[in-house]
Amino acid sequence: MLLKLLKRETHDLHVEAERHVRILDPDATEAQYVRYLQRMYGFHAAIEAAFADHAELAAAGFDAAGRSKRGLIEADLAILGAPTGPLASIPDVRGLARGAGAAYVVEGSTLGGAFILAKMPAQRTARFLAGYGDDTGPRWKQFAAVVAQVTDEAAAIAAARDTFATLIAWLEEPARPQPRPFFREARA
Repeated sequence: MLLKLLKRETHDLHVEAERHVRILDPDATEAQYVRYLQRMYGFHAAIEAAFADHAELAAAGFDAAGRSKRGLIEADLAILGAPTGPLASIPDVRGLARGAGAAYVVEGSTLGGAFILAKMPAQRTARFLAGYGDDTGPRWKQFAAVVAQVTDEAAAIAAARDTFATLIAWLEEPARPQPRPFFREARA
């Protein structure tokens, strides 16, 4: 199954990405959280625009508008009184395989948001991290059906790796020495 292959072939970059999400560090400030949201906005707004115009992903059943997180991030930033920030340059997502590979990273981060949210201070607005809420599991299964239609595994893996690398660079946060244990447990 391609989802398992994507997980295995991007594991190193997944762990590296986790090291650059610093909002749960003991000394994390609200300013760091705002910056994280601004960077995630720039990434999501750019890649979601590409997904919105992606006919092959749509034909495979990927509901780009229904999966958009941009509005959630905008709402969090508005509550915090912060602007959205610039847009990221994203990797090539053309074609079903590359689109699904890139979407794997975005949809997987929605799963990770629940783990981050459980560790966040209660006073922080976190619509973005809540993602799909109770629908997260069912939406992941729907996404799995999209990925199952991909025949070019190498292109999907390359796109997922490119997307992880882009996100890591875009976050512009120094890496913590080790990933948080709960991230490793969540993937087991």
